Amino acid sequence: MVNRPAPGLVLCEGDRGELEGLVRSRSARAGLVRRARIVLLAADGLSNTEIARRVGVSRTTVVEWRDR
Repeated sequence: MVNRPAPGLVLCEGDRGELEGLVRSRSARAGLVRRARIVLLAADGLSNTEIARRVGVSRTTVVEWRDR
């Protein structure tokens, strides 16, 4: 099996600011913050494995959120 890098996500205008606000929020649910971090790191071009390591989730979780 070949391990190819995942393509970077392209965020719509305004999405990055909204996601960064969620990551900084002290009142947002932890799961929502975790998902926002995954999407932001994917948009920055990090690999699924690196995102999983940084966020503390499985690679499968990163792939599922990237697909959404």
